[in-house]
Amino acid sequence: MELEMAIRERIQERYDILHELYDIWFTENPAYIAPKERFYQQDHIEKHRAITYLLDKGYIVATPVTHEPEQVAVCITVDGIDFFEQGRLEGKGNGWGIVIEQSYE
Repeated sequence: MELEMAIRERIQERYDILHELYDIWFTENPAYIAPKERFYQQDHIEKHRAITYLLDKGYIVATPVTHEPEQVAVCITVDGIDFFEQGRLEGKGNGWGIVIEQSYE
């Protein structure tokens, strides 16, 4: 049961990141600009691993910002949009409450 809860929390972490980038994608500037050390953070290891997973799956991309070497532009890819939308429509990754409710099944 403990491992299942950890898995659900990790899935939720990835959906939360995709949700933020999905919302940003549909604004005037579709990329999230952040300092590299904030994006590739090591302090929150679960978030770092979630970001690495999303990059490896091709659901997000991170590119250096021209003329600002300490900044990175992050955006969701078309595969990431499809994955996020499909998951939301299927009831996955709908927020922390869903993770908690499912853990007691």
